[in-house]
Amino acid sequence: MRNFSASKGIAGIVIMLLIMILITGCATSHRASTYPPPKLKKELGSLKSSNTITQKSTRYTIKQGDTIWRIAHNHGVLPDDIIKINNIKNVENIKPGQQLLLPTGVTARNAFPVRKASTYTKKLNESFKWPIRGRILYGFDKWIDGYKNNGIDIQAVNGQAVKASKSGVVALTSDTPDGWGKVVVLQHDDGSYTWYAYNSRILVKKGDYVLQGQTITEAGSTGRAKRDKLHFKIFLHGVPVNPLSHLR
Repeated sequence: MRNFSASKGIAGIVIMLLIMILITGCATSHRASTYPPPKLKKELGSLKSSNTITQKSTRYTIKQGDTIWRIAHNHGVLPDDIIKINNIKNVENIKPGQQLLLPTGVTARNAFPVRKASTYTKKLNESFKWPIRGRILYGFDKWIDGYKNNGIDIQAVNGQAVKASKSGVVALTSDTPDGWGKVVVLQHDDGSYTWYAYNSRILVKKGDYVLQGQTITEAGSTGRAKRDKLHFKIFLHGVPVNPLSHLR
């Protein structure tokens, strides 16, 4: 009788363990399908003002007519570097006589030649324009091959001109054969970013100032793209937003 009771107790424990394993497996499966993969989080993080600024800096006194964009333009640094090092909340609130710290060391992404200030006009009030015209293949927040789409994928023809959605500076170019392919990222005067991926050819270089509507790349199917298309993103305050809500 004791042996029977012991066997019954062991069987009960085994059943409980099996139930716990099943519950844990279901929960793990649900988490995997709900949250974006770590690789995507890392990729998005690269746009959140993550340039590494050296400790060296110089002081600059703001003059009448200066803007953060113009100052950055004249000193060969990215506007985002100035905003970050000075903890500027609103780029419109700078005033003549105010002093700013300017990074003098080279950062990971901003080694580029100085342009003449006369070639640049402040572009704070521009709306986002379509970089390319075509059918939307994949919308914002859709899952594609295990990745959550934080932009839109627009059908294109190989070699089709891709244009700057807004005026700005080329903050980043890259070529990752197993990822986004040939990519250009623009930083705009209002602190927003636009992202153009899967291109066949890049026509600008880091640090170039481009105007809205200027051709910056040619569309293609580089990286993990399986057809000719443009992957386009808009980042506001470092966060991806639905481009369809902002394009005009």
